[in-house]
This record gives sequence, C-alpha cells and structure tokens, in this order.
Amino acid sequence: MRRCSRKAAVLILLGVLALSQAASADERRDGGFFTLLDDEGEAITMTARELDPGDRYIAADNRLFEVVQTEGDTVRVRYLETVVLPEIGEELLRAEVAQAAQASGVVGIYHTHNDESYVPTSGTESRDDGRGDVLRVGKALASALEAQGLTVHWSDNSHIPHDGQAYVRSRRTAVELLKEQPDTLIDVHRDATPPEVYEAEVNGEPVTKVRIVVGRQNQNREANLEYAKRLKAVADKLYPGIVEGIFDAKGNYNQDLGPKTILLEFGAHTNRLDHAEQAAEFFAKVIPAAAGLTTGSRQQAEEQIGGGASRSLLWTVLIAGGLGAAFLLIKQGRIGTLAGFFRREAGLAERDHDSDDEQ
Repeated sequence: MRRCSRKAAVLILLGVLALSQAASADERRDGGFFTLLDDEGEAITMTARELDPGDRYIAADNRLFEVVQTEGDTVRVRYLETVVLPEIGEELLRAEVAQAAQASGVVGIYHTHNDESYVPTSGTESRDDGRGDVLRVGKALASALEAQGLTVHWSDNSHIPHDGQAYVRSRRTAVELLKEQPDTLIDVHRDATPPEVYEAEVNGEPVTKVRIVVGRQNQNREANLEYAKRLKAVADKLYPGIVEGIFDAKGNYNQDLGPKTILLEFGAHTNRLDHAEQAAEFFAKVIPAAAGLTTGSRQQAEEQIGGGASRSLLWTVLIAGGLGAAFLLIKQGRIGTLAGFFRREAGLAERDHDSDDEQ
C-alpha cells in the first residue's frame, strides 16, 4: 500500500507540474508583435509568441538562432549554426505523394485557441463564441489527410477564453484524442503578425506559410524537435518556401503527452482564411511522410524521431487518472488542496509501513 501511495503522489505531482507549465501565457494579446534581430540588425522573422533567453529559432534557410535578450518589441538573437535537416529520399517521397490513399495511420487534430480568426475574411481576429476561422483550417487539414487514407480524429472543442489557462483546458481534449492512439497529435493555430511574414505562393497558389512550434519544457522535446525538423525537411522537398521556420520555445504546449505532438501555425490574423486552408491541404501531403505513415518512410522516421510513443501514452493515462482522482477528492471535500492530498498520502504511507511491521 505504501508503494502504491507513493506512486500515486508522484503521478499527480508530474501531472501538476505539466499543468503549471501549460498554464503560462504564450503570446501577446495587445495587438503587437516581436521582431527578431540578429547581431547585424537583420530582421530574421516576426511573431506574437512570447520568447525568452535560450529559446531557439530555425529560420526558413535553416540558420539556427538563439534568443539572448528581449527589449520591448525587439528580440535580440545570435547566430549559432546552420542546421542540417534529416535526409529525405526525394524520388521515393514524390512517388509516394503521387499515389493516392497510400498512407495508413491515425492523426489527432485540435485547437487550443479555437477563437482565432483571419481579419481579411471574417472582419475580426477572434470570435467570442469560440467558432473561429482556425477551425476551418483544421477541418481542411483533416479532410486532406483522410483523402490519403488516414484515420483522422478532429476536435472542435472550445477552450475559451483565450488566456493563460487555455492550454490547461485543451489538455483535456488532447488526452481524449490520445485514447484513439494517434500516430501524431497536432494543435492548429494562427499567428499575429503583419501579413507579409506568412505570405507565399506554392505551385502557383497563394498560401500562408506554416510555422512549427516545439515546447522545450517537456520530456519529449528532443523527439518532437526531430519531428519538426523532419516536417520541414519533407516540406522543403515537396513545397519549397511553405515553412516559415521552427520555434524551439519555452513552454510545454501539452507536448509532454507524447512524441510527434506538435503545434502548427497557419498564417497570421492578417492573412486570408482561404490561403490558410490551401496551405493546410498542401501540408497534409507533408505530414504522412514526416510522421512515418507511408510505406517508404516508416523505418527512416522511426530512426530519426525515435520510439517511445507507447510509453508516453501509458504515462499520460496514469497521470491523467491520478489527477482525476485527486481533483475528485478535492471536489468532494475529502481533501482541501493538492498539498493536503500529498500530506494525507504521506500519512497513509507511514501507517501502512507500521502495519507491515506489526505483521
């Protein structure tokens, strides 16, 4: 019994830590944005995402920068190196993409900030009812993935208001989607920058670029960063210019839930919805090969990204169960706080130990 009590306490503590990391503000809400400047004053990119020293950014040309200082709307970065992306067999990749319905696997899609919209299309950057334009982007991504033979579980659950607790609320949705055992779990967003940051043309079609975001405060960071690099590597081969870059940023973004758990930003509030939807349709061709859901990509993706999905799923279920039990006890008034729960568990452990000694 003592061992079980300690395990329960550890599981709940892990869950609480994950929730506390998820609950931090991740972006500006004042209508402004940040400009990343290198040592020579060159603008690398712009973003509404809150950045901290130590955060890193892989630009479209694969130059890696690290944040060294933030000064108002300016984020100072220094060049570290040029990243070598995972090797992708272009000939095999194009052959697989040309064949319809060759992918197999499960994809989960949801929206932490389901209120996000595109001003040129709907006249507002955010909808108070939570039915933002970004839902249509997620739906376009889901439909395009399904057309390739993948099973897609798309959630339009609402997590409003758009605040620092949104990731805590969306975590419940993410955990529900994990019950479907997805091969990859995607949180679809849009950014908030001037339109030119994300404007692009791919195969003669106007699209928004896509930004990939990895949270560096979770145990899956290395696997998810490799996944992000693989997404960019495949995209660079199929649709050059569609990826704006990769943020390896402070935060969790619920990516502790498993490897191949990623956040994608389709354009900004200043771009058009139909351009974001077109980008989603293109990016749906990228995801299967990057995630290892096509015949020719499975082994390579496994080697580059690494395993651990089943172990992560098990821990997720255990942590979620432990948290659920703790909060149920709190709601019932049997314990007042999580701290009280831990103290109570410690007391039970000691009594169990005494009972074992007496026997």
